[in-house]
Amino acid sequence: MEETTEATSGYSHEPIENSGTCTVNIESDQCTTNTEEDETAPVDVSSYDWLSIVDMLGLQKHPAELVPCDVVGKELPLLEMWEYFYTTYSRSVGFGIRIHTTSSNECRGVWRREWVCARQGFRCEKFLCLADRKRRPRDCTRCGCTTCFHVLKSMSGTYWNVQRFDTNHNHVLAAQEHLQFLRSNRKVTSSQASQIRTYKYAGLQTCDIVNLMVQQAGGFKRLGFTRKDAYNKAAAMHRAETVETDSEGLLGYLASKIDSTDPTLYANGCQRDYMCFSDVLAFDTTYQSNAFKKPLVMFIGVNNHFQTCVFGFALLLNEKIESYKWVLETFLDCMHRRQPAVVVTDGDAAMKAAIILCFPDSTHRLCGWHLSTNAT
Repeated sequence: MEETTEATSGYSHEPIENSGTCTVNIESDQCTTNTEEDETAPVDVSSYDWLSIVDMLGLQKHPAELVPCDVVGKELPLLEMWEYFYTTYSRSVGFGIRIHTTSSNECRGVWRREWVCARQGFRCEKFLCLADRKRRPRDCTRCGCTTCFHVLKSMSGTYWNVQRFDTNHNHVLAAQEHLQFLRSNRKVTSSQASQIRTYKYAGLQTCDIVNLMVQQAGGFKRLGFTRKDAYNKAAAMHRAETVETDSEGLLGYLASKIDSTDPTLYANGCQRDYMCFSDVLAFDTTYQSNAFKKPLVMFIGVNNHFQTCVFGFALLLNEKIESYKWVLETFLDCMHRRQPAVVVTDGDAAMKAAIILCFPDSTHRLCGWHLSTNAT
């Protein structure tokens, strides 16, 4: 037995009169529990058509003219049809929606779903009174709206029946020019994602891709998503791509040498240079300035001819204390646990904390170039 819920935020402007509530009592399933979460749930509307759905329901009204008794008790064969129906209705009226409750079990799968207005409920106080908050809280959009839409799966599993259709709003609704900004109305479809991917492969920047797609669609109102959505989608597709790179090949080679006794793994001039010139060790990171988009750490020293010596380097996942601690411990293992006399870095707090833990006998100093740059 399991339960999932999803949520979105809303944005409203114009008032609307209360339309009432209509409810049908239907037997509930005892094998399900309810929980609440907040996740967005946009609908891919490319597979359904409003006219075909209203023909199946026997309705002849515009979506904004529907009242509860027109819909309660109606049946459709697929849950996705009701999702498209309620998304189209909410867009016509002028409010955002989110999935509030989804009930399921092993026997029947998903058997109940409830959509609510995006402004249903209230924000938890614990998210408004955080002691260690670094950013201001987001604007509160919840106002306790009671609008909801419940559908229930029949025991035979052949159709979905509307159990409740509440149209009462206690807030003003969104104007037509603002409907495209409601989160439930924003969706990058699969065809649009393929178009973005194709343009990215052709070398276009994301901002140029969005401008081109806006011109093709005839404006942002018809595009179906915002500029930020396009950037997020392009980044998500880039992260999902598993392309073999030089860094992955190097990591695979080093992994194969972990249990090997091959003396050539660490037998190079870096160890010998460090043994002779380990008085001062300088290391810094360049954040995602390389082709692999990872922080690059360089361990550098100076020999007796005042020439730069590279003692080692590493690609890190991030610039947190755990990553710095790992790379410093690994560096010490490679250099036979010999600590430098002086460590020179910039003013990074995570780097300083890792040095205190890994180099307790070393003296930590700030780089003079960083000091002069930050001072000016």
